[in-house]
Amino acid sequence: MSKIEKVDATNFEDVPDPCKCCLYRQTSGPFNQEMKREKQEWFNKVAKEFGNCGSVAYCNSRPIGFVQYAPTRFFPRAKEYASGPPNEDAIFLACLYIISKEARGKGFGTAMLENLLSELKKRTFKAVETFARKNSENNPSGPLKLYLKHDFKIENDKDDFPLVRFEL
Repeated sequence: MSKIEKVDATNFEDVPDPCKCCLYRQTSGPFNQEMKREKQEWFNKVAKEFGNCGSVAYCNSRPIGFVQYAPTRFFPRAKEYASGPPNEDAIFLACLYIISKEARGKGFGTAMLENLLSELKKRTFKAVETFARKNSENNPSGPLKLYLKHDFKIENDKDDFPLVRFEL
């Protein structure tokens, strides 16, 4: 991996598609053509209230991955999961996604997750939670096996998307 950079106004355009327009967990409303603008507004709002809430991973100067996180209150749809809701004391990891299927399984997701955990430890947060998918890597927050490999524990398991938690 070449680098991981925090998302801000100077590199928001580098957030890979489809992540740049995805507001799945930020809204409970319908999807529409304004999503890219709404996503940028969401980042600006959360950055003012919370601080950094996302990073882009680059390989050979090309954006290949994205991670997005914040306190649970910024992700209303997270309450809809059968294994939820996430705990209010945790930072919710809404997305950890390697865009290119060819790049998956090569350590990029691990590098992004380790970078995130290191940042959140420095910011003295208590825990991180996400909904990981059991039977597929094609999921915005990543496969369950990635999180279990990094000492996340299953908090609640009622469907294909168990809630997992890592104590910082």
